[in-house]
Amino acid sequence: MAPDRLRLIVADDEVLARQLVRDYVARCSGVSIVHECGDVETLAAALEQGGADAAMLDIRMPGRDVFEVLEDIRQHQPLPALVFATAYDRYAVRAFEMNAVDFLVKPFTETRFAETIGRLRQGRRPGAPDDGVPRLLRDLGRRPDRLLVPEGRGRRIVPVAVSTIGWIQAEGDYARIHAGNKSYLVYRTLNELEERLDPAEFLRVHRSAIVRLDQILEVVPVGSGRYRLALKGGGAPTVSRGRAQALKRLIL
Repeated sequence: MAPDRLRLIVADDEVLARQLVRDYVARCSGVSIVHECGDVETLAAALEQGGADAAMLDIRMPGRDVFEVLEDIRQHQPLPALVFATAYDRYAVRAFEMNAVDFLVKPFTETRFAETIGRLRQGRRPGAPDDGVPRLLRDLGRRPDRLLVPEGRGRRIVPVAVSTIGWIQAEGDYARIHAGNKSYLVYRTLNELEERLDPAEFLRVHRSAIVRLDQILEVVPVGSGRYRLALKGGGAPTVSRGRAQALKRLIL
């Protein structure tokens, strides 16, 4: 797609949702809507016609299954860049299996929409080193009950229940999430993750570690006002002097 022009298909069965995207588009230079669809059949016709650089799609619309339509069409012609915009975050994994550039959970803000347009302009795809997909997705609610993380060399995206996370440790520019008997390396900082997790359940105990409070088995003094934790699922993160008082207030 040309860097200064973006032709967009908008598909949503809700009139107000389409109007909101039109309003956002009107304030984005170089972006135009070439097809507006209120059901899956209209979307299929627009995709078959071609001429769009990207498609912003709701997932639950009247007609056939959206994913089945996309699969059918891409058997005989390339699809435009895909962005899914829906109130149903449980479809996120399947969306990224379709090589979606982004996944918006309704209601999304104009700032979040502009971020998506930026990704489309840059031609990003899941798996690129600086793309958002190898990171935890930011859109599964203010306090998500699960996180989407990459797994394996194929960068398959899988959901991990927050309730299974024992602790998170920093590894350079990455963070390693320990959940059950597995760990997942994600391209996010601990500061970003700390903002997403419930402070009643998780505590930053060190600049390089976040722990789930109900996973603490033992708190062992190691001198100089610091402590070491023993966790139920394994792991022994250190509690810094600056975080020790916060830990005491929560567990004593």
